[in-house]
Amino acid sequence: MKRFLLLFLALSITFSGIALSNNAKKESLISSNEFITYWDSTSTKFQKLNFKLQKDYDRYGNSEKFLKMLFFRSQQYLMDDYNQYASVEELIETGAFDCVSGSFLMAVFLDQYGFDYAIMETSFHVFLTVNVDGQKVVLESTDGFTGFISDKDEVKAYLKDFEKESKKNPLYLNPDQKLLKDLLQPSIYRAINLQQLKGLELFNRAIFYNNQMAYDIAFQKIKEAEILYPSERITALSKLLQSQLIIASND
Repeated sequence: MKRFLLLFLALSITFSGIALSNNAKKESLISSNEFITYWDSTSTKFQKLNFKLQKDYDRYGNSEKFLKMLFFRSQQYLMDDYNQYASVEELIETGAFDCVSGSFLMAVFLDQYGFDYAIMETSFHVFLTVNVDGQKVVLESTDGFTGFISDKDEVKAYLKDFEKESKKNPLYLNPDQKLLKDLLQPSIYRAINLQQLKGLELFNRAIFYNNQMAYDIAFQKIKEAEILYPSERITALSKLLQSQLIIASND
């Protein structure tokens, strides 16, 4: 199973991790219906995917079979190349995707069709779980071949692996260095909603632009992410990028 780390640079120090809100049950401000309607009228590839999935749902309903069609059709029509920090817009327009944008794409359809699903955020990764037909299914967007996991034992092993990873704490930091601790020592394994996942995407875009030394754009993206959910690490990165802007303006 592939694992993809979300890495970023800030203030010349290498950090790893992505941030979350604590309240996955909070009503999302992101509308799956509006998202699907917009891209259906904008992207031919998305329109084809949406059309196929409508036919699949009419045929299979809320079933494991539909989930399998959603997973493999998403890979077939839109997910072409893994590209770290790729946005949802880039996924639909160019086929570039990562675990955040890939999970977002499938989650909007799960939301649209009323599935009992969760967007799972771990310390360095995002994936989906769906409760259907009395069992749990995992949708791992970054693995187009074996990322649809329905076998009970395989699902259990997959989830246990990420739970274990989330408890690792290999680094030592002075307890007073709270900002660095929030970024360097992520310990995350929890569910988030679509709005929070969109904030996570903006967090990644801030990382991307910061790595390109486009500090103004990076700071703009992190402030947008902070609006969607002011988690500890998004706030920490916001403060670090603000400091970086000040330093850059004085160089």
